[in-house]
Amino acid sequence: MSSTEDRLESLSTSNRPPSPQESSVAGELQQLCDQKLRVMDTRIAALDRELEDLKAQRAIIKGERDQYADILSARRLLPPEIIGRFMELACLDDNPSSHSLGAYQQVSSFMLVSREWYRTACGVAHFWTELDMNFMDSSAEDTQNGIVKAVKRSARASELPLSLKIAFAAATPTNTRIVEFIHSQVSRLGLLSLRLQVDSIRDLQILDTLFHHSPSSSAPIWPRLHSLRISIQSENDITVDSELSVPVSNFPLLSTAAISSSNVTFAQYQLAWSNLLRLDLGPLRQLKPRQYLSILKECPNLRFLHLRMHHQANSNRSGNLPATTLPNLTHFEFENTDSQEVPMGQILSQLTLPSLQSCTYTILDEGGYYTTIIRKLAELFQRSRCLQSMKYLELNLSRGLANNDTLDTLFGTVPQLTVLKLSGHKMDPDTLDEVPPSVRDLTIKSLYYRIDDARDSFIDYLNSRVASSDVPMKAQLHLADTTRTFALRERLDSLRKNVGSSLDVVMD
Repeated sequence: MSSTEDRLESLSTSNRPPSPQESSVAGELQQLCDQKLRVMDTRIAALDRELEDLKAQRAIIKGERDQYADILSARRLLPPEIIGRFMELACLDDNPSSHSLGAYQQVSSFMLVSREWYRTACGVAHFWTELDMNFMDSSAEDTQNGIVKAVKRSARASELPLSLKIAFAAATPTNTRIVEFIHSQVSRLGLLSLRLQVDSIRDLQILDTLFHHSPSSSAPIWPRLHSLRISIQSENDITVDSELSVPVSNFPLLSTAAISSSNVTFAQYQLAWSNLLRLDLGPLRQLKPRQYLSILKECPNLRFLHLRMHHQANSNRSGNLPATTLPNLTHFEFENTDSQEVPMGQILSQLTLPSLQSCTYTILDEGGYYTTIIRKLAELFQRSRCLQSMKYLELNLSRGLANNDTLDTLFGTVPQLTVLKLSGHKMDPDTLDEVPPSVRDLTIKSLYYRIDDARDSFIDYLNSRVASSDVPMKAQLHLADTTRTFALRERLDSLRKNVGSSLDVVMD
């Protein structure tokens, strides 16, 4: 056999065919190797099963060890106050521009960790200070359940001031229960945002019940309320002979107010105007410039003002309008529809704002290609002598952005401007020629209705195509650059290279 195996060994290094004897011997040796391999495979399979069993046992032991390690963890030694503080920091909305109710939106994830963490979260008073309740379409049962939940939530807030955002229809049968709930929280409310739906003059009586009467038959005192927002909505035009008022003496800390009644006209508006630092006024149906100015004249301490004019008002000049100076106002925002440009301009013509630092103007609809507001605004800046203090200017002009001449005049009145934001449909090449060199932050937003027309047509076609045919298709709508665009991008790239890091610029 040895000589045969030697011959087989020499055969493996050559290409000659094996002899019959060599073939027989090679077959026997191959069968022997197969037997050995089967034995080895059986042993390997057994070892694999044993390894899997060991891994499973190890995972069980590891899980038990982790439980004991968790029991011994330093985390369990932390007092609930420290854990609660971690929750606060993790959930706090740190966006300064966010004014939404509910700054702690992620707290529910911590409450699901364990019963202890649930109780800890319930003990963090800051998580529960903001109540957002919308009963516009709620049944009596849903309203009652919502109030019960709000009472529990407010109790968790300990003695911290509450922010209540509430909406309901005055005609709902449950409005008495809603008013009772608000009255029960009067001593704790720091902010009240009321959105009220009314269908008739009679529905407005609920405002008297809310602000002028309580179960004790006397006007409730709101000792901590610093912000009051009232929005009255109606599908019908309603004119009231009475005034919208809140007792001044019952709101000792009120400093922020927002009032709008788009379809409801009151004979007068009475509030603690002289105490206000922030005011958001309008839209107020059929309110004339004289009435707006009369209100503003009673607000000498305002720091922030937002005026809204959305509805047609009588802008006839009936005598001289009262000149109004707001000596402490630093931030002024105003907006109007195209139909309200004249009355808004009349208001601007009478204002003097010597401390103004920031101004934002918005045309709410398409507007015209020429707006008188820009000229009125330039006159306001000149009259106010706020040339050195004005740092921020934002103009959302729709079609009016093409107003080059008046924009040049306006830019000349703000030589120390540092932030300029412009948006509109069209901007001529020389629109920015007179922008002050002091500007460090420039934003241009171009809006063009023809692009939306193309999108509208594109989507209309796809809707009709899908409705009439099931044949597959590929559809694309691209906003393509032109030859001129490529040249402009090259100019911008060259400018970036020449100037370096001192120029941070983005162009779509």
